[in-house]
Amino acid sequence: MPAPARSGPSRHAAVLLAVWTLLVAGVSSGITAAVVGGDSGDIEGAAAAPTVSPSIWQDTHTYPADPPQEPEAVPSPTAESFAMGEKAKSGGATVVVKKVSESASVTLDDFESEKVLKAGAGAKFAIVETTVYNDGTEPFDPVCGGGISQGLVDAEGRKFDLIEDAYLVKANRKAEACGEEVQPGFERDAVFVYKLPADASPAQWTFSGSRGMTEDDLAVVRLAVRTTSS
Repeated sequence: MPAPARSGPSRHAAVLLAVWTLLVAGVSSGITAAVVGGDSGDIEGAAAAPTVSPSIWQDTHTYPADPPQEPEAVPSPTAESFAMGEKAKSGGATVVVKKVSESASVTLDDFESEKVLKAGAGAKFAIVETTVYNDGTEPFDPVCGGGISQGLVDAEGRKFDLIEDAYLVKANRKAEACGEEVQPGFERDAVFVYKLPADASPAQWTFSGSRGMTEDDLAVVRLAVRTTSS
């Protein structure tokens, strides 16, 4: 009896096989083209280089420039003002200005003899006579070693320093205003002499109980001048 004939694959199976064959062939050819690709050696169809984006920490905003900084204002020393005859106070020093006079000369005592110091042509001396009280806790010298004088100011605002020989002025030698410090609780007369132009008008006398070491304790005494001949 002859063997039965074997039936071939169904039509549906044949279609699936054909589709599978085409897919495999297509993938293989794509891979081959990517590997052996173009003439220049570049991979055809390769992905483009990624675009670099700013870091999340990088601030890309623009801001206006900071406004210019104004210089800090420097506070000027404050000065308390007093009239002649009043007890002007600064630090541990209290001073009463008794008289202010102008003269063409002053008498000096150099320990051995007296001599006259002349202001010279176009100049004059302004002489400030005072009583100085030590109301502080430390002794100080009114005239020597820098003294308490911070200068004399004329009507034009010009400042003049104490003359170099102030410690030799006869009135200071007599009162021992220089060389022996005034102890706390004591007082002493002292004369302060300044050389000015002949046409200057003394307006203020300034002093400091801290000898100028503290800016805010400057005291100012308003002056009324009386002219003398010597």
